[in-house]
Formats: sequence, structure tokens, C-alpha cells
Amino acid sequence: MTRSKRALALILSAILIVGIAGCGGKDKQASLTPTIVPPVIAEDGVLRAGVDLSYPPFAGEDKGQKVGLDVDVAAALAERLGLSLELVDLKPSDIPGALQNKQIDVALGATSVTDAVLAGLTPAGSYISDGAGCFSIVTSGTVAPEITPTTLAGMKVGCQKESAAYWRLESDYGEGFATTFETVRAGFEALAAGEIDVLVADAVVGAYIARDFKDARFVGQYGQATALTVVVAPEAPELETAVREALDSLSSEGVLETIRTKWVGSLPVFDVSASEDGSATP
Repeated sequence: MTRSKRALALILSAILIVGIAGCGGKDKQASLTPTIVPPVIAEDGVLRAGVDLSYPPFAGEDKGQKVGLDVDVAAALAERLGLSLELVDLKPSDIPGALQNKQIDVALGATSVTDAVLAGLTPAGSYISDGAGCFSIVTSGTVAPEITPTTLAGMKVGCQKESAAYWRLESDYGEGFATTFETVRAGFEALAAGEIDVLVADAVVGAYIARDFKDARFVGQYGQATALTVVVAPEAPELETAVREALDSLSSEGVLETIRTKWVGSLPVFDVSASEDGSATP
């Protein structure tokens, strides 16, 4: 699912309030001392976190284990709150209903602060910034292409069909400007084959997939970035405060940066205040 479709599903589900129970498993840790208890959370000693296991590298499954950036952040958050972690597999459309029905306490799912607010949810602290990024093949001894609105106009550009990058490129350069692919990975395959000069894709997803392609490199930010947030139910001030303080602590201690590097390597930290003129931020 593309970022734009994920955001739409989240917002629509907030209106419809459709909650579907997911699956998960508890990892009890007797040594933990909870800093929050019911009714702030649904179950004593447990943080139930909703993640989308179909959206790597944010969350997925590998050899039967739940893994991903969101999984690691949720685990660090639970530990900081003195709670064991229970992961619940949820699609974006399930999140508002699951929070309202107390099936989960928090949700992580590549949700921007803006999308959370539009869905009537409460942002409880950001843990990474993301946006569209440009990727190209940069072999040893060569210089990465300069990505500006002018230079991009003269390149063969690709993107995932109906992604946020797709709509931005259509708006900036006109209908049919970019070659479209069903998946970001298919776009990287075309990039590696020399069929396109630049692939514009979600930067976090792109940086993760780029590791599978020789000489594929991030070469610039395309347009505005956004902060992705942990969300809680509306009117849950105690939980919001606890989560926000825990995330601030994890950030100041470098834990969030360590998790970020694990999944996206040396991808530069995106500037969420970047202008919307389509320029790149190396």
C-alpha cells in the first residue's frame, strides 16, 4: 500500500470507526516496573502496540519473527514505560477503531502528525522524519547527479504508481512525466537496468530496499518531509504525556537514532521544514 493510500485509509476509518481485532503475542518480563497502569493502559503491565506487518521496513515478519523500525521503537517504548510488549497486526484503517475499543494502547504505522490529527487521533511524539527521496545509481568514482527542479525535468524519472511521490511529480511536471511501477522494488530494478535515471520514492522504504541493489544511492530529498508519530486515542492525556516523555528520553539518549540507522543506514535526517518547491536537500 502506498503512503497516500495508507493516509486515506486511516482518515476514512476514523469516520467509519471500523475496528478489527488483530493478532499478537506477549513477551512478559518480570523485572519491569510499570510507570503507567490501567485505566491509562488496557492491561496491567502490558503495552499493546498496533503495527502494520505488511509494510516493511516499518514492520514485517522474518522467519516467523515480527521485525521492523516500528517494532523496534515499540519495544524500546514499552521497556522505557516498564511494560512488556504485545504487538497487534493492524492495517491503517483499523487503527482508530482499535484505539477507541482499547484493543491497543498506541499505534505506529508511518502515520504523519497531520494524518493523525485529521483522523481524530492524538499524536504522542514523533520518532522519525520521512518524505519523498531521490535515488540513483552512483558507481565508484562518479559524482551523484544534482537533483533540482530543473535537472529533474530533463531526466528519466520513475516512481511507484499512485504513491505520494507519483502525485507530487504529476503536479509538478504534468501527467505522464514519470514512468510508474507497481512496487518500489520494481522501480529499483528498472533503475539498476538503466531504464530510468532517478527513482523518487518514500525515503525510508527506498533506503531499505536500496541496500539490495549495487551502487543505488540516495541523492536528494524531494519536496517537504513530515514527522511520523506514535498515536494514542483522543482524550488520553496521561498516556500521551507518558509516551511523549519516553520518546523524548529515547531520542536524547540516541536510541531512536540507533534504530533508524539499523533500518535505513546512512540516509540523511530529513528536514521537516524544507520548502515545497521540489528542491532536494542532500
